[in-house]
Amino acid sequence: MAIRILPFRDYNEHDVVNIYRMDGAKGAFIDLSDASRRSTNAGDAGVFVKVRNGHLGGGQLGGWDPVDVSSNPASLLGKTDYPHVGRNLYPQATLTVEPVTASGDACLGITLRQTVEKDENGENLLYNPVKKDELFGVLPGEAVPVLSKGLITITDAAVNGLLAVGQNLITSANGKVSGVAYGTANDSIGLVIGSGAREDAIHGTGTIGATNVFGQYGYQSGAYYMVKLNCA
Repeated sequence: MAIRILPFRDYNEHDVVNIYRMDGAKGAFIDLSDASRRSTNAGDAGVFVKVRNGHLGGGQLGGWDPVDVSSNPASLLGKTDYPHVGRNLYPQATLTVEPVTASGDACLGITLRQTVEKDENGENLLYNPVKKDELFGVLPGEAVPVLSKGLITITDAAVNGLLAVGQNLITSANGKVSGVAYGTANDSIGLVIGSGAREDAIHGTGTIGATNVFGQYGYQSGAYYMVKLNCA
């Protein structure tokens, strides 16, 4: 699964920004039927992001309307240039975010949903909106909700290195965060207030990351962290 953020969270909906789509082309987002694309930096839920395109357009600067209806994100509509077809449009948000890449990036927040093209059967989720919602996903081109402030819990997949309680959070590579000693970072985006670890979910072995009797790993086993997020 393409999930770096866990269900336990506490936040105000006014701290959710819902006007940016995740930047990326076909192949950048989640395809649950392709083992190599079940988790991507552009598609995962729980990616720390920064604004890539914030140009609102209009006036002497030119630009785009708030909604673009001339594109076909990730080719979800398939072939659209058949003859005698008047219009075959797919609307998408024009403003974009992208994963943070380094310490000091101006982090907008963390994505609450994954950007997903296809389910585990290879079905185009454009034609199955109910399942898209069940997967906590948005389609390529749709605005992805970004939380800027609140209490969240993230897996170790959202972190470069290890975190310790009391550390400040700073942005890092691949849409992730790292921890530094409290008070040493002017560009802190949060505070680590709790940590823990999950062992195998079925028939636990007592060892984090070990396989169960079926030779499988528990869902999201490993370290996790409670974070007080504040992307000012």
